[in-house]
Amino acid sequence: MGLSSQQRKQLQSALIDAFPNTASLEQMLSFGLDRNLRTIAGEGSLQDIVFKLIQTAEAEGWVEDLVDAACNSNPRNPRLRAIAEELLPNHAPETTPNSPQKQSHQPQKILILAAIPHGLRLDKEIREIEEAIQRATNRDLFEIKVRTAVRPQDIRRAIAEEQPSIVHFCGHGLEDGSLLLEDDGGNNKPVAPSSLASLFKLHADYVKCVLLNACYSEKPAIAISQYINYVIGMNNPIQDSAAIEFAKGFYDGVGYKTSGKQDMFQRAFDEGIVAIEMENLSQEAIPVLKKR
Repeated sequence: MGLSSQQRKQLQSALIDAFPNTASLEQMLSFGLDRNLRTIAGEGSLQDIVFKLIQTAEAEGWVEDLVDAACNSNPRNPRLRAIAEELLPNHAPETTPNSPQKQSHQPQKILILAAIPHGLRLDKEIREIEEAIQRATNRDLFEIKVRTAVRPQDIRRAIAEEQPSIVHFCGHGLEDGSLLLEDDGGNNKPVAPSSLASLFKLHADYVKCVLLNACYSEKPAIAISQYINYVIGMNNPIQDSAAIEFAKGFYDGVGYKTSGKQDMFQRAFDEGIVAIEMENLSQEAIPVLKKR
């Protein structure tokens, strides 16, 4: 679809009005179209980013999809409704509060990778994550996949096959920042932060958040955050109980409804910190969030 200059201006104004910060626009594009805003538009002011986004959508032929996704994400915005009625011939009017809304997205995948080393209650952590998502108001938007006893090749293949939005690693970390996986014989196999960063560089188009729920995982979190927008690691050893509480709080936060102005992953991280604090575990300063 080719836009007139006036339509481009109206669409830019509508998107800025409906998504007044980069985080809300990024989430709409990710959940609505499975596209990476930073890859498309890079850095800059919100006005410049939206302009580049519209340019790319028009050049690649997905302007209608962009408008449709924006309206589904913020259906009450009058500017979006107006431009949608002009650009989308089959655009449906806003639903009433009691009418069901059309589900336009495929579920976002959460991929849990567990190394299952001795002495950790990873079975409990996995169960708590699953229960948090089942309690969520937005539970239909998420699908959980679990891989256990993972080796390096298992992680590579699992991320490529599942194409998850969130990758959650639970297991051991070493003081040098390596994550402890397994080799073919079930023995410990350290994987360095630089190798993990190289892996996630290949999957930056769809992985939005990585949670490394393991001791000493701040170094790999920093390395991975070169390519992934949100990465959480631990800056010291963390107790099993605190790691589980953080995971419970984080996925509670992921499942809550948020307004268009809220940063979902920041909110989920904050929920995880509060979960540790409320259990009086004195380890709330250990999880750290790194943003790209």
